[in-house]
Amino acid sequence: MSSIEKDKIPSSLSSSSSSSSLPLSTPFVDFSKGINGFDKVILRESRGSSAEVYLYGGHVTSWKNDHGEELLFLSSKAAFKPPKAIRGGIPICFPQFGSHGTLDQHGFARNRIWAVENDPPPFPTNTLNKAFVDLILNPSEEDTKIWPHSFEFRLRVALGPGGDLMLTSRIRNTNSDGKPFSFTFAYHTYFSVSDISEVRVEGLETLDYLDNLQNKERFTEQGDALTFESEVDKIYLSTPTKIAIIDHEKKRTFVLRKDGLPDAVVWNPWDKKAKAMADFGDDEYKHMLCVEAAAIEKTITLKPGEEWKGRLELSAVPSSYCSGQLDPQRVLQGS
Repeated sequence: MSSIEKDKIPSSLSSSSSSSSLPLSTPFVDFSKGINGFDKVILRESRGSSAEVYLYGGHVTSWKNDHGEELLFLSSKAAFKPPKAIRGGIPICFPQFGSHGTLDQHGFARNRIWAVENDPPPFPTNTLNKAFVDLILNPSEEDTKIWPHSFEFRLRVALGPGGDLMLTSRIRNTNSDGKPFSFTFAYHTYFSVSDISEVRVEGLETLDYLDNLQNKERFTEQGDALTFESEVDKIYLSTPTKIAIIDHEKKRTFVLRKDGLPDAVVWNPWDKKAKAMADFGDDEYKHMLCVEAAAIEKTITLKPGEEWKGRLELSAVPSSYCSGQLDPQRVLQGS
């Protein structure tokens, strides 16, 4: 966390900005209309990978590798209709994760219209990354009634040359009354998997977690890896910067690398809750797993002028078998 000078933001770049302020498309970044006429941004890398970002929610709804295979789960019943958040992809949970007080479940950032920032402040930029978009969210009058703080939330979504998906969030306190504010945060990432029963997660073993299915009681994870045979909703604490999701059937491993995000949420609703959700197919729980880079246990507090940054990098790599099992340590210890 660092204290920095306030940047001047053009008044036109508010959360209610229309598509008329969208920049011109390039071979790497294409601006177009998506479902229900929502503005969306398509990022394309020269080798063939792509990502899709809706301005509604600053929401990544698609991430495909260079073979055109979809790597994120998006429900066939996802509602692209305010105020409902989009079910799947990568919703942004801010200024809270979960449900507390008068705020929406998981906060309001995921169901607001973000703006493209045409003249962004400098992010650390890899000159090889030409497929990226910078978005900004400022609070509306409605937002300040339910969460009385002024902030700037800048989000960069980028595709690396190898097809890696990178999300960098910068949140700054711009209160003029001298008051700090506190928040929790998560990248609520839905991964597409072949079959939840064929998936294991490495990197969270032996860690403490809060079990949301048991009134947030604290436990210690047992076993060599996480496997799934029933509903799971856990917040893992003080997690490593790297976590691996191994999909045995697809022989694919997702690698999460994160910075500024000490916690990790693991969630799958299983059959009963899946059937109870209007925007989720009855059997779709079999083909998704949420592993979310988050900052939940300890709230983040910013004084006016201070900024927090949380970064997530996702990779999808082929898995190799070793003695009949996937060898996750090769992934976790690799670069």
